[in-house]
Amino acid sequence: VGSAIENARLFEETKNRTRQIETLSRVSSAIVSHQFLDEMLDLIVTMTAETLGSKVCSIMLLGPGKKELVIKATQSASSEYRHKAPLKVGSSVSGKAVLTRQPVIVPDVTRDGSYGYPDIARKEGLCSLLCVPMMIKDRVVGVINAYTSKPHLFTKHEIDLMKSIANQAAVAIEHTALLDEANTARAALESRKNVERA
Repeated sequence: VGSAIENARLFEETKNRTRQIETLSRVSSAIVSHQFLDEMLDLIVTMTAETLGSKVCSIMLLGPGKKELVIKATQSASSEYRHKAPLKVGSSVSGKAVLTRQPVIVPDVTRDGSYGYPDIARKEGLCSLLCVPMMIKDRVVGVINAYTSKPHLFTKHEIDLMKSIANQAAVAIEHTALLDEANTARAALESRKNVERA
C-alpha cells in the first residue's frame, strides 16, 4: 500500500512538472509571436491560472511615476476585481514585492492587514496569494499575482515557475516598449523628412 501511494504521488508530481514545462513553452511562444501586448498578457495570466489551479491570476504594472500598480491583465470575470483602484507601492502586498524584489506569500488575504481589498477577496472567494515581481535585470516593471480559493502552501516549484513566467512577461513588456519607441522615432524621422522635402 505504501509503495502504491508513493507511486501515485510521484506520478502526480511528474504530471504537474510536465504541465509547468508546457506552460513555460506556451508563454515563450506567445512572447515571440506578433500578438499585441494586451493579448499576450491576457494569454499569460490565463495559462498561469490553469497551470497553478489559481482562482484569479493578474498582472499589475507600475504607472509612469513608479508609485502605483495598475491591473493590466487578469482572467477574472469579476468587474469589481478588474476595476479596483491602483495600489500604492509603499502600502500594499504587491508593493512589498516591488520594493523587496522578492516573492511575497500571504496565507489568507481576508485576514492580512496589509492586503488592501479584503472585502473584494471575501466576495470573490480568494484566500492564499503568491505575488512575484516582474524584473528586467534589477529593475521592476510590475508584479504577477496568483490567488487560490482555499488555504494553500505554495511550493518551491510553484514559486520558481511564477518567477520564470514573471521574467518572461517582463521581457515581453520591455520588448514592446522598445518597439513603440522605435516606431515613434521612425514616424518622427519620416515627418521631418517630409517637412524638409516640402
